[in-house]
Amino acid sequence: MNAILGKLRTALLKTAKLQDQLESTTINLIAADNATPFKYLHKLPYKRYAITEGLLGKRPYAGVKYFDQIEQIAVDAAKYIFKADHANVQPHSGSQANQSAYLGLLANGDRVLAMSFSAGGHLTHGLKINFSGRFFDFSFYGVDADSGLIDYKEIEKKAIEIHPKMIVCGASSYPRNIDYEKLSLIARKVGAYLMADISHPVGLIATRVNPSPFPFVDVATLTLDKTLRGPHGGIVLCKQELREKIDKGVHPGTQSSIPLQRIVQIALCLIDAGSKEYELYTKQVIKNIKIFEKNFNQFSKSLVISGGTDTHMIIIDTYNVFGLTGKEAEFLLEEVGILTNRQVVPKETLKPYVGSGVRLGTAWSTSRGYLEQDFEILSNVILDTLKNPTDKKALSLNKKLVSTLVKKKRKNDTWA
Repeated sequence: MNAILGKLRTALLKTAKLQDQLESTTINLIAADNATPFKYLHKLPYKRYAITEGLLGKRPYAGVKYFDQIEQIAVDAAKYIFKADHANVQPHSGSQANQSAYLGLLANGDRVLAMSFSAGGHLTHGLKINFSGRFFDFSFYGVDADSGLIDYKEIEKKAIEIHPKMIVCGASSYPRNIDYEKLSLIARKVGAYLMADISHPVGLIATRVNPSPFPFVDVATLTLDKTLRGPHGGIVLCKQELREKIDKGVHPGTQSSIPLQRIVQIALCLIDAGSKEYELYTKQVIKNIKIFEKNFNQFSKSLVISGGTDTHMIIIDTYNVFGLTGKEAEFLLEEVGILTNRQVVPKETLKPYVGSGVRLGTAWSTSRGYLEQDFEILSNVILDTLKNPTDKKALSLNKKLVSTLVKKKRKNDTWA
């Protein structure tokens, strides 16, 4: 082998092992992450790498008879779980699912009303640095400055004012349930499509732990690797009358080929989402996050954005309570073995890359078998670490507590 490539190969193998070690020795509280069950990675009924392109039943390839059947199984499972008329399971990611929905239903320059980034919206919900903000005319709604909750009257007022072609709900860092029915009435009032990005709470919606957007929305987009704990990929769900537009938005609109192995993983993930085991998992996700809610609110009523959570995530204001930026808090918690991510908050005064808060989630840890008693310990570790950022003795003790939790053998660990 070429000497340079040989060194790169050695470095790759070494670094991959270090990443594996990192994931095995830390507790991941990043709300967008999950511990994908090994059966989706190592025990698939199909292990090869066939690809094809085109819509189901309309492929320009030979040898796709069983590919079509497998994709139809995934589609049927998605429709059943979410009570949707139609599902397209081909998007490579949540961002591409959103892009497909926009492309299928909107024209360049159409007006869209979505949640602002500081209130919890996603990059693909209209930021100028993203494709969505470049090709469509986005306006934004936020949350009530005091409660941190969606202000539906503000949405209605803005919708009447700008008459958007689409209203987008759902978010990347809004921890509360969304009133889809109320938004549906607003959308109908101004003749707009209503689209829900349910990428974060989708697993909780699958088991009705959180309310479903259907039948109130026209289209819903989702990812599979967050609370659904499936493979990386996206799905677009829609009403029957929008099927052709959505499908064309996916192909040929935004992508070409699709790998069969991922479609198999998606089908397995969705079938599992209808199991009793998975329902218990989603209920435990909520039980665990409620421990954070209780303990953080007891520490300070100013700490928890919106005062609590209905989903798998909670947002805390580290800057105004501890004097730590979100970036500083993220680095500090990683030092003791807890992975989180910095987050902007509704009354943000810092740059987005820095943020005033931290977002915490329980999807990954619950998949690894963590229970309420573990989150009692984690609550104390997080608060003590943020209170004592320069106390090396306290940080060392908290790191040991995290290490003890990590080493514990647990029932229902998806990585066991």
